[in-house]
Amino acid sequence: MQMRIQDFMNEIIETPEVDVDEEYLSLEKQYLQEFGHIVPREMLPSSITEAEIKNAMKKCIELRNDNIFEVLDVSLNKEYLY
Repeated sequence: MQMRIQDFMNEIIETPEVDVDEEYLSLEKQYLQEFGHIVPREMLPSSITEAEIKNAMKKCIELRNDNIFEVLDVSLNKEYLY
């Protein structure tokens, strides 16, 4: 039993760190400062890439217009909320 715990702990220690997208974090911080909230990623389809989200954030920040759903061509259906 002790060996299993040790193996588990070693696996955790040896797990590589996740790369952090510093550009995304910077844009998200600017977005938050500009509009008072972060991008609601949970409301975006999984088919939208991180690059598309970053470009949309840049556009919204540049134009000072919080219309990221429109920029990403996403419409929300208020009848079907999950």
